[in-house]
Amino acid sequence: MSYPRLLSHILEGKEYGPMLKSPDVEQRRAEWRDLFKSLIACPPKDRAVADSFHTQWHVSHHYIRQLVDDDALLIDMLWVWLPRYNGNSVVLYRGENIDRLECGLLGTAWSDKEQAASLFASGLNAVGKGGVILRTLAPASIIIAGPSKHSIYLGEREFTVDTRKLTEIERIRHFGPCELLRR
Repeated sequence: MSYPRLLSHILEGKEYGPMLKSPDVEQRRAEWRDLFKSLIACPPKDRAVADSFHTQWHVSHHYIRQLVDDDALLIDMLWVWLPRYNGNSVVLYRGENIDRLECGLLGTAWSDKEQAASLFASGLNAVGKGGVILRTLAPASIIIAGPSKHSIYLGEREFTVDTRKLTEIERIRHFGPCELLRR
C-alpha cells in the first residue's frame, strides 16, 4: 500500500477489520508506522483535511492505534495532524481497560463527561480484568485537540490528550468484566 492510499483509508472512513485480521498484519503495521512517520513531516494542507482527519480519528482511533502499534509515534503525529486545542485546563475522564492500564498503555481519548467514560469502562473496555473510570486535571498544554463536531454530536465530547505528559490520574470507579463481551 502507498501512503496516499493509507491516508485516504482514514479520511474516507474505510473498514480496518480486514487489515487487523489478515495473516500479514505485521507487514500492515510496518506500513502504517511508515505512513505516520511521513505525516509528521507533512502536515495537512488545509483546515478541511485536518477537520476530516479529526472526525475520522474520533470514529476509528482504536483501530488506527492497533495498526500503528506505537503510541509514541501515534501521539507525535497527532500533534501535527489534529486541530490545536485552544482552551483552559479541564477535568477529563477516561473509560479504560484495566489490563491495558496495568501495561502502561493509556489511551488518548478522554471526555469532560464522566458518563461517557462510564459507558466505555463498563462496556467496550470491560474485558479481561474489567474497566475503570479514570479522572485527571489535564493542563491545556497536554491537550492535543478538543472534541470534533462528530464527537459533540455523539455526546462523547472526546478530547485527545498526550498521555505521556499526564502526571496525576485517579481511579474513581471499577467495573468487572462485561458478561456480554465474554461470549
